[in-house]
Parts: sequence; C-alpha cells; structure tokens
Amino acid sequence: MRPLRGQNRRQDGATLVEFALVMPLIMLLFIGIMEFGMSFYDFLTVEQAAREGVRTGAFVGTAPDADCQIMTSIVDFLPNGFLDRVDRFEIYEATSDGDQIASRTNTWTYTGGDPDPCANPLLNWSVVEQWPSSTRQTAAGSQPLDIIGIRIQMTHNWITGFPPFTGSYVIDESTILRMEPEAFE
Repeated sequence: MRPLRGQNRRQDGATLVEFALVMPLIMLLFIGIMEFGMSFYDFLTVEQAAREGVRTGAFVGTAPDADCQIMTSIVDFLPNGFLDRVDRFEIYEATSDGDQIASRTNTWTYTGGDPDPCANPLLNWSVVEQWPSSTRQTAAGSQPLDIIGIRIQMTHNWITGFPPFTGSYVIDESTILRMEPEAFE
C-alpha cells in the first residue's frame, strides 16, 4: 500500500515555511485595516460633533447661554471617552471665505470632572471668551449675518503601537454656518 503523503519527501514542511512567510503580511494588513478604521471613526465623530455644534450655534444666536448650549450639543454627541482626548473646542466668527478670525474666538478646554459645560464651566472647563454671544449679528437688516464656526482638535492615539502606527496625531476639524436671522413679531 502506498503512503498518503506522496513519495517526494523533499516537500515536507514547505507549507509551514510558506505560512511563516505570508503570516506577517496578513497580520500587517489586518492591523492596518483595524488602525485606519478606528482613525476614520474618530475623524467622522469629531467632524459630526463640530456640525452638531455649529447647527446649534446658528440657531441659538445671541442667547445669553449660547456657548453653553453649543458646548452641550457637542459634548452630548461625543461618545464616552472622547472628551478626555479632545485638546480644545473653539467657537469663532468666520469670514465669508471660512477663515477663522482669531480675535473673535472663544476657546473651551476640558480640565476633567463633570463634563456638563453649563453646570459650572469655570470648575471643569478652561474658558477664554473673546466673542460674547451678545455681540453676534443675527438681526435681519442692513448688516450681513455673522458666520459662526466650530473647531475641534482631538488627539488620536494609535491602538496597537505596531510600526508604522506608533505615537499619535491630531484630528483638527472645522465647520462654519451662517447665523439664522432672528425674526420678531
């Protein structure tokens, strides 16, 4: 009776060697897909949070707690664990080209604790206000309406630390929208 393995004994172990050569490439591909997937998820989440904030900002206009409402809409949109990785939030007036006016920018930085920006913003947030909501142009009339912008900067840390995915990088997303006019009857 003939053995099932075949008669050529020189091929023994070839499959194991081929597997050992191909497996690192397969693992690198798998890790790359996972890393880029998580990075893309973070990017889309930050982008959508900025959109939520700018929509709220365009709607609330000159309300005394406008920035608080904007920040609440952003914080409520972010999943658990994101707020600790966000470096800063900026609420700013933009030019018609979409450029940020640095002298008219409110900067919010989360310092830890209760994430609710309306509860006690000075306790858990570092706030620099240069564009009060009362100065925003929202009245329909001779002047053009202001353009509000939201900018979010977040640090994305690579999960595996496997080369070339070492360290971190900053996701920086901005969104602008023209303020909605206030209509009084």
